[in-house]
Amino acid sequence: MLHAFLFMKRLLLSFLVFTQSGLFAQNPATEQPCLFDALNPPATLRAAEARISAAVAQLKSSNATENSDDIRLIPVVVHVIHNGGSENISKAQIERQIEILNEDFGKLPGTPGDGAGVDTRVRFCLANTDPQGRCTDGIVRLKTPLTTHQPVDRASLKNLSFWDNTRYLNIYVVKTISNGVGGYSSFPYAPPEEDGLVVRHNLFGDSGTAAAAGGRTATHEIGHWLGLYHTFNGGCGQDTCSDGDYVCDTPPAANPNFTCNLNVNSCGNDNPNLPDQVRNYMDYTPDDCKSIFTQGQKDRITATLDTVRTHIWTPDNVVVTGCDSAYMEPPVCLVVADFVTLTPQVCLEGIVYFIDRSLNSATSWQWLFPGGMPATSTLQNPTITYDTLGTFSVTLIATNANGSDTLFLENYVQVTEPGIGQSLPFSANFDDGVFPPTGAEIYNPDLGIHWELDSLAAHSPPYAARIDNLVNVNYGTRDEIVLPFLNLSTSNPDSALSLIFWWAYARSDPNYSDELIVQISKDCGVNYTNILTKSGNALVTGPTQTTPFIPTAAQWRKATVNLFQYRTEEYVKIRFVNVTDGGNRLYLDDIQIDGGLVTGTIEPERAAFPVRIFPNPAFELVRVQTEAGWNEPIHIRVFDTLGRLLRDYGPDPGKTLDLAGLPAGLIFSKSNQPDR
Repeated sequence: MLHAFLFMKRLLLSFLVFTQSGLFAQNPATEQPCLFDALNPPATLRAAEARISAAVAQLKSSNATENSDDIRLIPVVVHVIHNGGSENISKAQIERQIEILNEDFGKLPGTPGDGAGVDTRVRFCLANTDPQGRCTDGIVRLKTPLTTHQPVDRASLKNLSFWDNTRYLNIYVVKTISNGVGGYSSFPYAPPEEDGLVVRHNLFGDSGTAAAAGGRTATHEIGHWLGLYHTFNGGCGQDTCSDGDYVCDTPPAANPNFTCNLNVNSCGNDNPNLPDQVRNYMDYTPDDCKSIFTQGQKDRITATLDTVRTHIWTPDNVVVTGCDSAYMEPPVCLVVADFVTLTPQVCLEGIVYFIDRSLNSATSWQWLFPGGMPATSTLQNPTITYDTLGTFSVTLIATNANGSDTLFLENYVQVTEPGIGQSLPFSANFDDGVFPPTGAEIYNPDLGIHWELDSLAAHSPPYAARIDNLVNVNYGTRDEIVLPFLNLSTSNPDSALSLIFWWAYARSDPNYSDELIVQISKDCGVNYTNILTKSGNALVTGPTQTTPFIPTAAQWRKATVNLFQYRTEEYVKIRFVNVTDGGNRLYLDDIQIDGGLVTGTIEPERAAFPVRIFPNPAFELVRVQTEAGWNEPIHIRVFDTLGRLLRDYGPDPGKTLDLAGLPAGLIFSKSNQPDR
């Protein structure tokens, strides 16, 4: 259990209490092969399914076989998102994955893909021409910490690098995906900015860093991209054709299969009663077991390509992307200069990280940053500080042995004055009927469902803020309430500065949950830090229901977020982020930021924690005191805010800890003991 205390100095301490039998740690989340179900709740799938099913019916009724057996060639671009580690996979590993896709979708004789299924007549090609018609190997490499990927941030991958999804299949290779996920994909009719798939590097192909894999994660995810469900979708269901995975010739499965046991028959409602098709690419069985796409799955794939993904495989597009058989590869692909930053707008003294995304293996880089410090750089991915107000251009000259290329972006960086924020106290109870509150903003990137005023439920009537995730089908979209800039230094210097608000929420399905994230920015809203995250059971306050959730007075919960470490900041932004995932309505009310007197701990109800750390605040030393009767060892380690170990005091740290030389932060205590 994590206990946060008001001890400020220059560090973030994590106190891990061990018993004599060893460390008690929370087990890691169970790994998920695929995140498709979580990112595509039933409501959004129903909308797409109506169109795909109609196309399948049309395909069968018209006997439209003249085109269904033509080869459909899909141009691919692979964006390698890395941070300088082994996740920056080789070109050979990428090319091998493309070969595996063609083996699997083509039922290529003599390969693991030559199973008992059918040839889908779909093939894949690494693009030889980029969207501007320039020679490429179909690979874009970008160095960024975003390689440690969270699906909620998948829009950031598109901001880094994204080629026209009507012409290319965008595949993103990353180091990790949160909760051990292997990969995930968009479904047909998803928003264009979410189109494509994300796969872990050690599952991409069967060589290099993926030598222990078989390359079938990408096959599975592209199956989703082409309109296929998991074979276990909907469990046994009622009808093997009109529900489940909507494919008649894939026997229903009650649950995913994780082994290649050919004798599993988890459903008995199909006629004839057949065992689970554990060799199907759309199950969760091991890579060396998978080898089947069925005729029914091929029909769905064809229908998808004939209705929504209509341009990507056309002969004209195959030609312009350099995937046609007549394409003449030049002796060399000349280097193409390109770069991006995710923060082109910063405050004075702001720091901008520039990410090189030049094509065709540049070996040296010359940057020009008028208005920046330094004004020039030869690093591949430089970090530049801007201490002058205005708008500034950026130039990159990328070079390799075959020549050089220049990219000049005029007025690319905008630098603004930070200013002074609104004085405390701050409150927003929405009761004046003005929305958003004065000085606040609403961020609605998809121009769809958004935060709005609600009069049907409120913690303090008559109004609250509400977002209706029940009808929001753009899953993964982040909708925000952004508070005005605030001056937290106007709080009482001796106060326990806190953000307090009330929320209410229910799910529409026990398997899915929206997410509420509260974030703070100290640099004019360029970079944000999470200060509270709630999803799943931690977010739920009312019963699961498929009708619109309207909370009762008893279904509101209070949140208290410690802001003490930001008490000297004069210009901060705080935002409430809703990440929609097919849940139900989420409500906010009675937001306030004000500081009362220090009471000793952030959460007084946890004051019985057996280890006491004092004084509060601390400077060079802190003392460690255990409660009477506590005889078990205490192991103390010091971490920074990124979780990196700074100092290990060992399992017998003594009564006094020397903090000299450690960076600033908060002290946190974590115990294996339950709250008492």
